[in-house]
Amino acid sequence: MPRSLLVFLVPLLVPGLFPAAVGQTLALEADKPFVPDGRPLQGLTITIDPAGGGAGYGAEHAGGASAALADDLNMLVAGHLQHHLRRAGAVVHLTRWDDRQVALGDADAATESAARRKLAVDTRSHLLVSIQHGAARPATPAAEETPLARALGAALRAQFEQQVRDGERPIVRVEALAPATARDVLAVAVEIEFPSDGALEAWAHARGRHRDVAIGLYNGIVRVWQEQRAELEAARARAFPDSAPASRPTAAGDATDTFPNPNGRAKLTRFARSLWLPDHPPQSPTEAEWILQQYARRVVTDSTFFHFRTQVQKDGETWVVRGATNFSRLKDAVPLILEAVGCRSVRNEVEMLPAARLGEERFGVVRVPMALAWTEPREKPPTRTQLLLGERVFLLDVTPDGDDLLLHAGDGYVGWVRRDAVLRMDAAGFAEWERARTATITRDYVVDGLRVPAGAALPIVGEGDGGAVRLRLPASVPATGGQAVVTVPAGHVRMPAGSPPGLEVARTAAEYLTVPYVFGGRSRLGLDCSGLTGVAYAAVGLELPRDARQQILVGQMVATPWHLSGLQVGDLLFFCDEGGSVIHTGVSLGGMRFIHSAPPEVQVSSLDPADPLYDAGWAGNFAFARRPLP
Repeated sequence: MPRSLLVFLVPLLVPGLFPAAVGQTLALEADKPFVPDGRPLQGLTITIDPAGGGAGYGAEHAGGASAALADDLNMLVAGHLQHHLRRAGAVVHLTRWDDRQVALGDADAATESAARRKLAVDTRSHLLVSIQHGAARPATPAAEETPLARALGAALRAQFEQQVRDGERPIVRVEALAPATARDVLAVAVEIEFPSDGALEAWAHARGRHRDVAIGLYNGIVRVWQEQRAELEAARARAFPDSAPASRPTAAGDATDTFPNPNGRAKLTRFARSLWLPDHPPQSPTEAEWILQQYARRVVTDSTFFHFRTQVQKDGETWVVRGATNFSRLKDAVPLILEAVGCRSVRNEVEMLPAARLGEERFGVVRVPMALAWTEPREKPPTRTQLLLGERVFLLDVTPDGDDLLLHAGDGYVGWVRRDAVLRMDAAGFAEWERARTATITRDYVVDGLRVPAGAALPIVGEGDGGAVRLRLPASVPATGGQAVVTVPAGHVRMPAGSPPGLEVARTAAEYLTVPYVFGGRSRLGLDCSGLTGVAYAAVGLELPRDARQQILVGQMVATPWHLSGLQVGDLLFFCDEGGSVIHTGVSLGGMRFIHSAPPEVQVSSLDPADPLYDAGWAGNFAFARRPLP
């Protein structure tokens, strides 16, 4: 790999970039990503061309600089820019999405350029913007410029240079590209040039340089569209008489590409209307309840993770919905669903769990060797999962007689168990179990009738004779002489790793900070949320499933929206929509901050309202966190 590529792609390990973890946290300098204001580009169709890509073509456009570095900068800028343009209302096309060229085979530069122009023509774009980084080259005669082209170049240059300001600011040239045919797209090349290859490397070395370029280009394009829209539309109409005119701008509130949940409510509305075919609203509580039951069965991603029970009654003209759920987005969905089928007045009295009747003892540790969890508060099939000795659980509800507990198990499953299976405790007592170093039983061990089952994880108290390990039990048992400690032979135990592997996971994720979000991506040119978590965990030897909805099945549940203090650096956070569908994941930095990939880039956000990086959208969609590694 060329040295210049390494310089750009691997962050400089200077003091302060990766401070030592204190209290299981990783401190990172981060800011909120740039977000366009409103929809100023509504109606614009634009093609963005990251120059380079493919053997040979990139070097020709890099002007002698490292082809790999220049090509990657072009791609990173385009990756950011396309998010800003879309958010502002434009229809955006990219000529390439990775490090390949556009034309198939080993095409020369002329063939490749023609293939890129053709993409802009095929999409009837108003404008083609080619992004090129490289060392300075002698000026070449520019194509004849129209007044519109000159205005475009001046606006882009002014806005770009206003955004990118430092002691070694690059030279910016904006050239109009000559049309190839009468049916061609107005095109410009934005060239970011440096005195030498070394200057290019030094400038690109600072994290997030490509963001500055993208924001500068975005501002320039907005200015041109606002000032020259009529001319751009006229030029497009001359080149493509069969093209429909662009729509006029709409209000900013009409945006449909917001994150984190762009389509959840629309999905619920479509679902409800597809279920209820009569041309009148439901007439009885039974009919309304049937619709909510179908929602629970067909839309909620996994009923084993989410508890959702409802009962519907009528109070005059008002539909009253009672019941309980452990995820606020599911409660929010109730009025949306019923109103979509014509129930005009809905009173949402669904209770949020954990229930207040639990008091402060909303946590527990399994105190018996094993206990089945059931779908209902009775020991009768079907079952949900089995709990093992020492497992930490989050309590959600208790029956009126106090005999059965509804809980979220360590594997994420929700189910009912008898009260004698769980040692209940408050947050302070639970924290001791969360912070403890644990050893995992690898083979069943029986001492005086007490079974310590394989798979159980228990806090380490100390060492016994002959390498044996003394482990803490959640309650005293006769087999141990009344003591809450059991000694297990070393051959039955796997001890924890010496250093927390989650810290290395978070450090790896941090190396991608500011890399553009690309759906389906898994590389330094762009990645999506599960792509980031996947490459981060690969650094410690664990291959996660590809998608967030698959990754949610891996590891032990460690946090819920109402209990976040158990989060440790490296834990995976999961976010869901109104249907319980997993829509996002990120890596905990410890505490309330997490790093994740969401448009426009890999960024740091927080669940703490007092934090400058707090994001209310992500906080509202947070469902739970899991720890793939012990």
